[in-house]
Amino acid sequence: MKLADLARGAGAVLEGDGEVEVTGIAYDSRHVVSGDLFVAVQGIHIDGHVYVADAVAGGAVAVAIERYVKVPAGTPVIHLPSTRTGLAELSAEFYGRPSRHLKLAGVTGTDGKTTVTHMAEHVLQASGIVAGAMSTVAFKVSGREVDNVSGQTTTEAPEVQAWLARMVEAGAACAVIETTSHALVQERVHACDFDVAAFTNVGHDHLDYHATWEDYIEAKARLIDLTSRSADKGVEKTAVLNRDDPSYERLARRPISRRWTYGLTTASDLHPLDLAITGSGSRFRMRTPMGDTEVTLNVPARFNIYNALCASGVCLALGVPAEDIGRGLAGFEGVRGRLEPVDLGQDFRVYIDFAHAAGSLASALAELRPFTQGRLIAVFGSTARSDHDRPGMGRAAAEFSDFFIITTDDPLSEDPSEIARDVQAGAEGKAPGRDFEVVIDRRTAIRRAIEIARPGDTVLLAGKGHERSMRTARGSEPWDERAEAEEAIKERL
Repeated sequence: MKLADLARGAGAVLEGDGEVEVTGIAYDSRHVVSGDLFVAVQGIHIDGHVYVADAVAGGAVAVAIERYVKVPAGTPVIHLPSTRTGLAELSAEFYGRPSRHLKLAGVTGTDGKTTVTHMAEHVLQASGIVAGAMSTVAFKVSGREVDNVSGQTTTEAPEVQAWLARMVEAGAACAVIETTSHALVQERVHACDFDVAAFTNVGHDHLDYHATWEDYIEAKARLIDLTSRSADKGVEKTAVLNRDDPSYERLARRPISRRWTYGLTTASDLHPLDLAITGSGSRFRMRTPMGDTEVTLNVPARFNIYNALCASGVCLALGVPAEDIGRGLAGFEGVRGRLEPVDLGQDFRVYIDFAHAAGSLASALAELRPFTQGRLIAVFGSTARSDHDRPGMGRAAAEFSDFFIITTDDPLSEDPSEIARDVQAGAEGKAPGRDFEVVIDRRTAIRRAIEIARPGDTVLLAGKGHERSMRTARGSEPWDERAEAEEAIKERL
């Protein structure tokens, strides 16, 4: 694409040769290849403006900046008020504004985003609509799946726009994007033209990044603002809100054309009737603004009822008939690493879950409690980046499990034993040996939990979920929680 056309489409000012051909967009000077436009983004710790000369030396044919910086002679420059928003606009323009050729939903919240994203994509596909999805776990295009190994739930703007373009090329009509508060604040989805903004819940995570809970909600609410001002594609702009969550009152103040609520009571637009919950799923008749439908869910836990209601709101807003939603939900088998059962014929239950904060750990344990005949055993650790929540995880395990094992979870350069001591500090009134153990090696901890499980017990392996690596001081090492669990069960059997 010619640089002049790219700058014009992004509403930017160009200085220099506009006839230069741009073949890619880069924001990391280490990954620049010949033909790239380098966008100098100011990050939390690193300012891309410092690396402009390195980017040009690496092959960048032009640079985009938001403040004065010395640029190698003869290099065309795009001037932007903000390179954060500019990166999104330039990326969208480079890939042909793909979100304007799709009906697009964004899903945000503290817990459940990944499940809602994949659930909605599954229902869309099951109803005959070619769809795509982007989540913490995977990128999906027309039923084909690629693992998300980026380490980010919502990738940076060039990757977001590239995947949306792939979806358009594959003939997709709809897409669902899992959207974090970080991504919204950092403008990674700024140039995405959303039609639906869906919310799960707003807990108290990420308060190391957002100063207060109110700031956290405000960051999430940006998704409604983005949606309401996005390009008109013939779909009424819709917010799907959890009426049972404390965030509802604040989010409901945001102006948008249509607002649907969901929850477990009849006060919500989408709610269950004749609800029956079992250890493996639930059945109910779902009332919606577009009619009723029978739903059979084959994924456990009450929170998956909320997830199903939220996903249903997304699909309704994107044009799926209510009866098709009921049929589609019946075929949904869950998401890798989200209360994922591991069953090799053992006489106790084992689940893998991504719960890696106090709230999500407590929620997962609380959901498993009613269907556990024996003891509820938890294996979990705390990550290096969540020191504020470590005692909270200890408290959650102490309150909701019968026995727990504190272990390692992405310690990075920190001492895993120190992290475990911080977690243990929250388990007040619980005694080592009697109520819990500390087993630093995660592989050994999993085997210990499987070893002590009795008939009727439930073992929850929390924190790693779908992840395929363990990040330690030695670097990123391969890890597969399911493989470790299966090996431990086979040894036990």
